Amino acid sequence: MNIRTFAQQSGVSKDTLRFYEKTGLIVPSRGENHYRDYTPDDVVKLQITRNLKAVGLSLNEISMILRMYDAPVTKACREDTLAILQSYREVFKCRAKLDLALSNIALDMTTAIKMQAGDDAMMTLFKKIGALND
Repeated sequence: MNIRTFAQQSGVSKDTLRFYEKTGLIVPSRGENHYRDYTPDDVVKLQITRNLKAVGLSLNEISMILRMYDAPVTKACREDTLAILQSYREVFKCRAKLDLALSNIALDMTTAIKMQAGDDAMMTLFKKIGALND
């Protein structure tokens, strides 16, 4: 599929796809007319890229992981990728705890607003948000 169709179907801009190509993340094949021709593998690579980017991995780290997808994997590549994922595992755990705590506070705030709670109750909830990382 061409870049326009791929961009529309994926919800990613053509500029982003060109950037990913320039950096080597997603390099589509080229037809005889030299137009980009995105394949189902490129769709998977974009999904991997978006998901890993969403959880905070750098483009260099994502590139390392995508190399595992593309080619026979060397022991060094596996070890590097494992190290990256293990280091982010703790980040993922912390983020999950924070998300749960924020969700609970948001629920408490919604209830407080509906019950027309006083300023003190609302201030206590705001302070809970500030103290989440303590």
